[in-house]
Amino acid sequence: SESETMYEHAARLLFMAVKWSKSLPSFANLPFRDQVILLEETWGELFLLCAIQWSMPLESSPLLSATEHAQTAHGRCNVTALADIRTLQEIVARFKAVQVDPAEFACLKAIILFRPETKGLKDPQQVESLQDQAQGMLGQHTRVHRPTQPVRFGRLLLMLPLLRLVTSSRIETIFFSHTIGNTPMEKLLCDMYKS
Repeated sequence: SESETMYEHAARLLFMAVKWSKSLPSFANLPFRDQVILLEETWGELFLLCAIQWSMPLESSPLLSATEHAQTAHGRCNVTALADIRTLQEIVARFKAVQVDPAEFACLKAIILFRPETKGLKDPQQVESLQDQAQGMLGQHTRVHRPTQPVRFGRLLLMLPLLRLVTSSRIETIFFSHTIGNTPMEKLLCDMYKS
């Protein structure tokens, strides 16, 4: 069914996001515990950026039909799911309007992933310097490739908080609870990361 395909698509995108972070040498060189903590902290935003980058059809029927299906199953709890989906659709539209290119997506994902204020990090200074590098690369890229858009760098950074409008626990409910059941998201992420 369409909603089944959507859940599979979501799982694939999450796997891609995890694999992407694992492929960064700078991330792989962090203490293992820091890698896990950062992924647990940022997976929701990374997932959304991947969904936007790879055009997960958030504006189309499978997602809405999936929530409507959930609505009949669970009654009114899904009013929030529908509100979340409208928010997600607005976020997608904002990113599409800016026409983020692949290099910008990579820098934005790195800026999100390297979050120095994350609690429990062994090496927050290193994480901060990696986030600074990612910002520097984004700034350089926009200056070189979009010279006619001097405010583009700032605009892209200002879009990142939009990704937090729908919390990772809500993303888990909408996209993953159907397939993972009671498995904790942390365990799923850890399994994906180790595979």
